[in-house]
Amino acid sequence: MEKCPFASTKNNEQECELAGSPVGNYSEYLKLNSLLQLQVRRTDDPLAHDEHLFIVMHQNTELWFKQIIYELRSIQQILHKSKVCEKSQQIMFQRLVRVNCILRHMVQQFEILETMSSMDFQAFRGIFKDGQSGFQSTQFRLLEKIIGIKEEQRCCTFLEKMSDKQKEVAKEKGMGDNEDICSLIYEWLSRTPALDQFIACYKEVVGEEIRKLNLAAEEIKLTDPSESENLFEEAECLRSNFAIIFDPQEFENSSRRKQGRRIPYMALMGALMINCYAAEPRFSVPYEILKNLIDMDELLVKWRFAHAMMAKRIIGGRQGTGGSGGYIYLRSTVSERYMSFVGLFEVASFLLPPQKLPGLTAAMKMEISRVYTGDLASEL
Repeated sequence: MEKCPFASTKNNEQECELAGSPVGNYSEYLKLNSLLQLQVRRTDDPLAHDEHLFIVMHQNTELWFKQIIYELRSIQQILHKSKVCEKSQQIMFQRLVRVNCILRHMVQQFEILETMSSMDFQAFRGIFKDGQSGFQSTQFRLLEKIIGIKEEQRCCTFLEKMSDKQKEVAKEKGMGDNEDICSLIYEWLSRTPALDQFIACYKEVVGEEIRKLNLAAEEIKLTDPSESENLFEEAECLRSNFAIIFDPQEFENSSRRKQGRRIPYMALMGALMINCYAAEPRFSVPYEILKNLIDMDELLVKWRFAHAMMAKRIIGGRQGTGGSGGYIYLRSTVSERYMSFVGLFEVASFLLPPQKLPGLTAAMKMEISRVYTGDLASEL
């Protein structure tokens, strides 16, 4: 067993001061005497040198998970309000940017672990006889729960691989909480100001565009049949593409049939309006929030893929130590079923060119100009 060379002989219990009590020097503030003793190798074999890297990497990952959860919990708290003030929206945006910076860093971290060869890992892989595995990370499952990954979306349930004690820890950390950021964001989008008026105007503009294409096709039907047919097809394609958002009931039916679209109708239309008028002061920050939610989904996919490829590289086709299918399982998670904000990606399907967007009416301008400042302290 190794002892950290920087560890002090000071009694660790002396470091457990209550929050708010006076802090000493740098080492005491960061609890370094405790922290730097946590990298304990299970084997003294010189060939198992890289076990230390393996421990540091995974402890570091868990700390980043803790920070991400800390940021996301604060965003949940803000979104629980019936109205989210402008200042709170700015805070949400800033914290999502931070989460995404962490996720980008975590993706890059796999390059460090990949300096360990497959043979290096085999030198100590045998110590995981009790099934220890990152598959059992309670914090990562909590992170998934917070952003909206449902149990029914999973390829296999992680709870089956947990001990009774781990299940209790998961419960204590709020794993059973049904409130997730995805649901709260969709509720927030459904309250977008002037939304009903926007939907009516958007339908009218799209309908007019379809009529123009059909009229142009009719006018050249005899003189240029080929071009006329192209125009008719373009009009039908436009009608077919937008039909689903002009009929809320058809949209809901389609949502049930298509797993990828899990966004309520009014939330989708709210996101569409924000994307169309992102240059408006009222919608500039909400647009950045939506953009960063999409980025977060994409970065988590990249993290899962990097994790899968690292496993493929180091253990090949072997089963994971925690009972999962190893690479096969990890690769299966790189899909839409493990994404929370797929519905926000759908918005791009219904965007018009900026030149054809309906202008904001006087009533719409008045409604979106109403700024809710709220009580920031009560929202945080």
